[in-house]
Amino acid sequence: MPTHAPRLTRLGFFILVFGMVAALLPSPAAAQDAAVTNSDAPVVATEVAAQASPAVDAEVAGEDEVSDADGIDWTPAWLVMIGIVSVLTLIIALKLNAFLALIISAILVSVLVGREQGVGMGERMDAVVSSFGSSAAGVGIVIAMAAIIGKCMLDSGSADRIVRSAVNATGEKKASLGLMISGFILAIPVFFDTVFYLLVPLARSLHRRTGKHYLRYLLAIATGGCITHTLVPPTPGPLLVAAILGVDIGMMMMIGVMVAIPSATLGLLFSIYVDKKMPIPMRPLGAREDRHQPLAEEKLPSLFVSLLPVLLPVVLIGAGTLATTLADREDRAAVLATDVENFDLLADRFDAATEKSPAGRILASERITPQQRERLTTTAVNDVEKERVVSIINEALLDPDFYSADAFADVSIPKITAELQKADQLRMKPVDRRRMNRALLDAAYPELIAPHRWNSPTRKVANALGLWSNPNFALLLAALTAMLTFKVVRSLSWRELGIDVEESLMSGGVIILITAAGGAFGAMLFQTGVGDTIREYFAGRQAAGIAILLLAWSVAAVFKVAQGSSTVAMIVGAGMIAAIMGNEEPPFHLVYVATAVGSGALMGSWMNDSGFWVFTKMGGLTEAEALRCWTPLLAMLSIGGLVTTIILSQILPIVTAIP
Repeated sequence: MPTHAPRLTRLGFFILVFGMVAALLPSPAAAQDAAVTNSDAPVVATEVAAQASPAVDAEVAGEDEVSDADGIDWTPAWLVMIGIVSVLTLIIALKLNAFLALIISAILVSVLVGREQGVGMGERMDAVVSSFGSSAAGVGIVIAMAAIIGKCMLDSGSADRIVRSAVNATGEKKASLGLMISGFILAIPVFFDTVFYLLVPLARSLHRRTGKHYLRYLLAIATGGCITHTLVPPTPGPLLVAAILGVDIGMMMMIGVMVAIPSATLGLLFSIYVDKKMPIPMRPLGAREDRHQPLAEEKLPSLFVSLLPVLLPVVLIGAGTLATTLADREDRAAVLATDVENFDLLADRFDAATEKSPAGRILASERITPQQRERLTTTAVNDVEKERVVSIINEALLDPDFYSADAFADVSIPKITAELQKADQLRMKPVDRRRMNRALLDAAYPELIAPHRWNSPTRKVANALGLWSNPNFALLLAALTAMLTFKVVRSLSWRELGIDVEESLMSGGVIILITAAGGAFGAMLFQTGVGDTIREYFAGRQAAGIAILLLAWSVAAVFKVAQGSSTVAMIVGAGMIAAIMGNEEPPFHLVYVATAVGSGALMGSWMNDSGFWVFTKMGGLTEAEALRCWTPLLAMLSIGGLVTTIILSQILPIVTAIP
């Protein structure tokens, strides 16, 4: 490898420079687009970009064609490759700061996307800034609070107390197993990032006590946290996959845990192996991290007080997640047979519906079959038929394209519908989508359908916990708890405490910048349109049995590598697999398709994944070190999940016999 490094560096640098030059040159699409009138610009620009794509691809990728025999445009894939080479070259070969490398690469990819689509460079720069802001908004407060918690727990001796208690209970040799189990359990109701923030101080304190195995401790936490993050509800990713594939949440939880346990065991063994092959020293995260001397055991805070900064956010977030999950299971937005005032009049409305009417939007939904459309236009005369009608309507209410401005032109849009329409539609839970569309239906036919009552007692509890279970607020409370413990134990003045907090925030600020830049880079890769290329490549492919599991895993893995987010990879991958399967049922329960998708979403984690940067920077590793341990660890978990899924699908298919 060392003998080839200079050659690889020169090649990567050449491709990077070539991409930058190509980005700055005027494209045929942009040149022709400038010649059209403003009124025709949107249509003509699209046509010109489509006609010019072979030329653009030749300049960017050095190829003569962008399509294979099936007519797939591979330009987005080449743009993604340029982005990958760019960020790896800048960080690893040229040793550039990670934040600058990610922002430069994000701008490069964004400009190339704009050049391909005939969009101005200024607009594409705005896209990078917007994505950076969205990413920072999602992680900024959480990382800042986590940095405070980590420093205060270490300097107050809280982390040391927890570690001493754990080692006394399990023994030093089983410490990594304890960390893995902790991450495994805590990541079920809480996001992986939060779990890792809370447990990293324990890994650092444990290393101070043992003087070895720092990397093993970090990887043990990552193993437990990552595997349940993609396999076990109520974490959003597996929750949405279960909804898309029609899998019961309880079944998803049970099989998800069964798939996760062997994979986590494999990941723990891998972490032991990697720690032996490439032991990594524990580096200070801040300039004055070791300013406070360790305390004697009798001066350490109690175990309960020490655990508060960890348990408080987990309990609050977990309680909110549980309450919301129970409220969602009530599905109060679903139409009931008792909600319909007159089934005769309802059938008449469907029978006379035009395309530009609310009833017509239900009939036009791709989620229902022609036979179901015919059922809606016929009066239901008994309870069974009435239940059938409302079930068809409920299925149509899950359609993301239910709303149409023409169809609802005479309907006053409900407030809740307007609010939910502004939300991220890709990550929206089915229960919220049905609520959004049910409110529209209630407003359109108040004489036919009784308005739904959303705020059940369970929902009121979930709403009451909304603030307390918000990760930002929960971690703020945990940070305040850690600060007070630190102040009391060390007998600090408020000014001295403020100095320590400021130092932790300075190190946390760097992590926020890098993580947000990584999010912007991943967003730009996704905006290349690589998702459409992946869909086209897998379109029309059919699979059955084990082949469908391999396909589900592969689709999710490709999406994960391309854009970085496991949750997005799971949602899009599950939707594609559902479309590929159609009405065909595999010879095993669909839950195994869901776990195959979840396992695939762990594959290929690198610099466009926020988890990569959280692990790297909070753990004090370099980018190259993380690529050699974090990336293969998640690949191991991914493959282990797939293999376990295949084995379970054959020995425990859980297929209900059809009479």
